[in-house]
Amino acid sequence: MTTTVCRQCNADTMPLRLGRLEGEEHGVHIVIEGLPALDCSNGHKRFPTPEFPLEFIQRMLGDEGLITAEPAVEKGLFRKRRLCPDCGTELSGEPNGKSTHQATVDVPDSEAVSVELSLPVQNCSCGREVTLPKSEVERGVMQAAANAFRSAEIPPG
Repeated sequence: MTTTVCRQCNADTMPLRLGRLEGEEHGVHIVIEGLPALDCSNGHKRFPTPEFPLEFIQRMLGDEGLITAEPAVEKGLFRKRRLCPDCGTELSGEPNGKSTHQATVDVPDSEAVSVELSLPVQNCSCGREVTLPKSEVERGVMQAAANAFRSAEIPPG
């Protein structure tokens, strides 16, 4: 087994699986369990590689088991409107529920990580469960994951 050196104190690091991490942003809530990290004897933690956080978020967004609600279609340049992707009805008001799904996300050179994602949803009059537009889902997931990573006290880079 190869070890790397802690960037803060030069002590050897060992692989670590983090417990439950949670983050939220604009109604998007994420729970991550078993995220791989490196830890030194002085308690400094970091990700396995500098690219790991972004790669992990991209894997989450690509997992079809996590985002099952259909994203709303956003129209309008100045006055943004959200429309049902099935019937085109304008969705007015605030979301009135949550769509929560759990999946395991594959991580290179490590065991899969358990992720639970909750997104705000609204029921259209046609019966379709609709969530935020795709760009807002992506932004919300990225920021909620960043907040979860921050809660583990892992410095960036």
